[in-house]
Amino acid sequence: MHQSSQTAQRCIFLPIILLLPFKYSMKFFFLKSYAVTLLLLLLNSVVLIFALAYPPNPNRIIETWLFSVILHRYFPRCWHVLMWFSAFLILLYHPTAVHYGRPSFGIVASLLSTTATEASEYISTISWQTYLITIVLAIIPLLIVHLSRKTPRPHWRTRWAIFLVVVLVVMSMQTARKGYTIGGFALRAQPIEFLADAYLQPRAYFAELNKLKEDLNKPDQWNVTQTQHKFKNYILIIGESARADYLHLYGFKYPNTPFLDSHANTIMDNMLSAGPNTPISLLHSLTLSDGKLFTIQNNIITLAKKAGMETVWLSNQGALGQYDTSISTIAYHADQSIFLKKTGYDFGKKSYDDQLIPPLEKVLTNPLSANKSRLIVLHIMGSHPNPCDRLPQPPHHYVENHNTNCYIDTIWQTDLLLKQIYTALKKTGQPFSMFYFSDHGLSHDKNTYEKNSFVRASSILRHNDHFYQNYHIPLVVINSDQNTQTRIKARRSGLELIDGVAFWLGITSPQLLHSKQFFSNSDSQAIHVLNMNQQLQSPKQLENDPLPDELR
Repeated sequence: MHQSSQTAQRCIFLPIILLLPFKYSMKFFFLKSYAVTLLLLLLNSVVLIFALAYPPNPNRIIETWLFSVILHRYFPRCWHVLMWFSAFLILLYHPTAVHYGRPSFGIVASLLSTTATEASEYISTISWQTYLITIVLAIIPLLIVHLSRKTPRPHWRTRWAIFLVVVLVVMSMQTARKGYTIGGFALRAQPIEFLADAYLQPRAYFAELNKLKEDLNKPDQWNVTQTQHKFKNYILIIGESARADYLHLYGFKYPNTPFLDSHANTIMDNMLSAGPNTPISLLHSLTLSDGKLFTIQNNIITLAKKAGMETVWLSNQGALGQYDTSISTIAYHADQSIFLKKTGYDFGKKSYDDQLIPPLEKVLTNPLSANKSRLIVLHIMGSHPNPCDRLPQPPHHYVENHNTNCYIDTIWQTDLLLKQIYTALKKTGQPFSMFYFSDHGLSHDKNTYEKNSFVRASSILRHNDHFYQNYHIPLVVINSDQNTQTRIKARRSGLELIDGVAFWLGITSPQLLHSKQFFSNSDSQAIHVLNMNQQLQSPKQLENDPLPDELR
């Protein structure tokens, strides 16, 4: 009965549809076909972004799609050229994108330093599956061109074109306002963004290279008045992104610092980093700085060398990159510098912090004269976002948040690394001291998309400059001749860190006014830290970002 009712309704409405004015019927089918074209253009946007290895976030997809819609409707010949050019780019670049991602500083550096033999070897390592996928992806834009050839374009008034252009401009302005254009391009429409990166990244590379050369040629102005080295080997470990309250040594719920718990001799309970990220923090804490200006040539390495020490820098961070060059300038002042990553910290094959142990052991086998001491700096990746990338194995399960589990285990992994360093030093039979600190902390971000993903996480640890925990860091000293443990409650800023390191090394200089006070129980006067704009601010202005309830 129900089926016959439906049949009757169709019989009633069919003649009505057929009797509609012809132009309205044609308009309906015309709009339907153009809707398919719009969907194909959306598909092409996703394919292009994926093929060139850009993060497929909503803004980039929408901007690429709007850009192609505007060209398709108002500049069809330009659109055809763009689609063919896109297919060519996919063929040319996708095999590289699979291995190394979007055009970057690191790719430029690698390309300029690659020999013909190395290039041939690289091409031979690309799998046939990658080449096959590349061909399929390149065909898609050409197929869309073919399918849309007979599709008529609707008559849009000029105001629609203006509206779409305004939307693109506003989205690009938002991109620039949020700081996503550092070293990149505000309009994230493909392949325009790709071409911009292909131009901007080489320019950035040569600018960084020139800056490095200029800084290395500047002489230091250190005035060392006294040296008294108590130990033969001094090991300075620069940690990364470890906020103090995630360490068991500082009261964290889970025992993720067993080595430090039992071996830390001096613990600074209220140490604050100079800044909220690595470049700001280290440039103002490892060089002579007043919190406003720093002199790159007057750094901890040149100070140690002025005091007659042998210096070595071992790094698992980048040697040359947007966030690396300034720090590596300090490193290259050392008598010997070894980088596991020759370009940026986030480029190329993953390297883990324990890979620094073999070169450390090799350095320790080099003999020292009776009256000479050695400073070895280890710059590790530690708990750098994204923390799951820092682990060679899946994390333990502590809470439901996977990102948090990884972060907790990166602290444990750093503690294990400190144990390995301690073991290597013990084997030498020489007196030694270890100085570990983190360059900055992190805070919980509950309102931001995960990197390169649509997934909104419940709590991600990120860089920030609004919270006390972005600056509260661990600082620990371990001495080979000491068994006791002392906690120093005095408040310190990373702007005084070079004073503390100098005192630890036994170096006295009239340029370092806070050296003797650093490990005392007296609070520093007028403590300040730097925000993201490198402006001084009082820690009292910072908000609180407590641990999640399940971790207290």
